[in-house]
Amino acid sequence: MPDANGNQPPAARLAAHLAAAERIAVLSGAGMSTESGIPDFRSAQGIYATVASEDIFDLDAFQRDPQRFYAFARTFFDELWAAEPNPGHRALARLETEFGKRVDIATQNIDTLHQRAGSTLVHSLHGTIDTMSCPRCGAVCPSLDARPDLAAGRLPRCACGAVWKPDIVFFGEMLPERAMADALAAMRRADLVLVLGTSLAVYPAAMLPSHRPPAARLVLVNLTPTPLDREADLVCREPAGALLGQAIDILAGNPRPIPGDNA
Repeated sequence: MPDANGNQPPAARLAAHLAAAERIAVLSGAGMSTESGIPDFRSAQGIYATVASEDIFDLDAFQRDPQRFYAFARTFFDELWAAEPNPGHRALARLETEFGKRVDIATQNIDTLHQRAGSTLVHSLHGTIDTMSCPRCGAVCPSLDARPDLAAGRLPRCACGAVWKPDIVFFGEMLPERAMADALAAMRRADLVLVLGTSLAVYPAAMLPSHRPPAARLVLVNLTPTPLDREADLVCREPAGALLGQAIDILAGNPRPIPGDNA
């Protein structure tokens, strides 16, 4: 319901943008998954400020001392494996499965929560936690196979003796070429671009929304400012999961109470 000044709540405004769109391109960041219990990286309470320095994901550092990375990963991977999709992940999947929208999701997250929620067009820009690869022989295995070694404090090793490397993109590695190309193509054909839970500080992913068509609408949902705020049709300083959940319920005709709406 509109407030005293006639303004619609953010969830209602977002729902209107979703209803009008047919081709939605999403860029999701760490803030998309914090409501699933996964910490972000760059906030004051994030991983880099509280648990590990940024070079924990540096490729050279991993190659020199994989034990340091896996000491961190023992807890971090357990958090990722235990997490469940939140209302925002499920809302994006519902746009595809219930409302017939084309929803391409370029995600900087490695947690696979978009896929587990049911989205089918997910472009994992920074790789995935699901698998590990051997840098020596090229073998691939499910990451869960390494869980006993991690729990025991051992380095997970391939049968050839080399240490497994998670299939996530470390600093010093190129982004997956196919994922980036598909994400770019999705942005270029979109009539609505959603930027969810990212401050647009990490490149080259941060440049993707700038490739949207001139007529495409831009919606930013992030707790802190981004470089594209002034270009956006809608900026929401709300948790992305909760807001998307409210918006999809409005779209489905079953709105939940919106905080601050006393009507």
